[in-house]
Amino acid sequence: MIKTMAHSKGSTLRTVLLLYALLLFAVLTSCASNPRAYAKIDEKVQHGEFDEAVAALDARRKVRGTIYSARNNLLFYLDRGMVLHYADRFSPSFTDLHNAERLIEEAFTRSITQEIGTFLLNDNVREYRGEDYEDLYINVFNALNFHGQNNLESALVEIRRMNEKLNVLADRYQRAARRVVESNEHLDPRQLPIESSRFSNSALARYMGVLFHRARGNPDSARIDHQELLQAFRLAPNIYNHPIPSSIQHELSIPPDMARLNVIAFTGLSPIKVERNILIPLPFAFPNNSARIAIPVMIERAQTVTRTEVLLSSGQSFRLELLENMSAVAMETFKSSQGLTILKTSARVITKAAASAIAAQRTRREQGDGLGLLAGALGRVLTEVSESADIRISRYFPSRALVGGINVPPGTYTVTVNFYGRSGLIKTESSTIQIQTNSLNLLRFVCPR
Repeated sequence: MIKTMAHSKGSTLRTVLLLYALLLFAVLTSCASNPRAYAKIDEKVQHGEFDEAVAALDARRKVRGTIYSARNNLLFYLDRGMVLHYADRFSPSFTDLHNAERLIEEAFTRSITQEIGTFLLNDNVREYRGEDYEDLYINVFNALNFHGQNNLESALVEIRRMNEKLNVLADRYQRAARRVVESNEHLDPRQLPIESSRFSNSALARYMGVLFHRARGNPDSARIDHQELLQAFRLAPNIYNHPIPSSIQHELSIPPDMARLNVIAFTGLSPIKVERNILIPLPFAFPNNSARIAIPVMIERAQTVTRTEVLLSSGQSFRLELLENMSAVAMETFKSSQGLTILKTSARVITKAAASAIAAQRTRREQGDGLGLLAGALGRVLTEVSESADIRISRYFPSRALVGGINVPPGTYTVTVNFYGRSGLIKTESSTIQIQTNSLNLLRFVCPR
């Protein structure tokens, strides 16, 4: 009888230890790839070698276990779609970005019923679903892809899609957040650092709407987008904390015998994510009375370009001015998804901690206080080890959108854009364009540094 009881007690402890060992093994085998996997692609992108960057990206996807694995198809389409756009390969860029948009829509639809879900380990084990700013800016660059193929009607459809997404962005997470809170009686959102995004209007989208509507002979629609552009600056002073570009006031007043040249430049690269840890209190006995949760935090990458100048072969020149800080938009719209992530992570950690506390209590009854305390400590350690923040994110959206425009006589011009940093000229790029009246004479330049 004594032997049977001892065997039962030992079996209980071994079972607890085995379960935690299996949990730890699962975590270690599901870790995301090292960001250094991007090094070669980053180098090619920042040097403007976009075709080579596409080749490096395709090669990286073929390496087993990298960030472009099957559960990260969305990342692959986002990254390659953007680099293809920079390479002026507009049709394949559209295909990749359209595929990315489809995956985002499908993932969000599935997640409505999976916010608690079956992801007992951490968010890295599920397919990447994308960030809101990625979903929004897909439409901006697909609009430019259509412009590059002289299809303004489809370009306008993309801008309308972005504006529609913005209309529902503010409340798309509210229902999911309520479901998470209701799922766990120990979860108190007031103890968590949660914020919500208030971004609802994009000056960049409205600017492109002005240009496209004006070119298609829709002055009323162009005027409405112009007003909405100005409204964007008023509604989000934390994002638009810079002057409205001076050229904006002239976009609807082109003299009859003149033509309008517009230039848009994208500089820098979008933010990345890092892992940060916070400690939350738990309603269980020591040592399961608190736990660390790992959350993703978005940070900006260093920006090199400080000034951008446009020179025309006619001798005229003007500076490009900041229209939209896309990195600021990314970080603002990230607030809502980050808040939901914090709720989900906390709920998951509380569930694991409760299981650890129960196992510790059982071990204490069967094996004594010493082993019970050890089981509780082991449970806490493995609960925290099993949590890692999902820091996946696309890497090749730009950080800043700069714009400028000038009225000129119709004709053929060579347009040169010089990008300057603190140490002088960084990059120069030229393009020849036939500027016509009553037409969209738009040039796009890129300096991803």
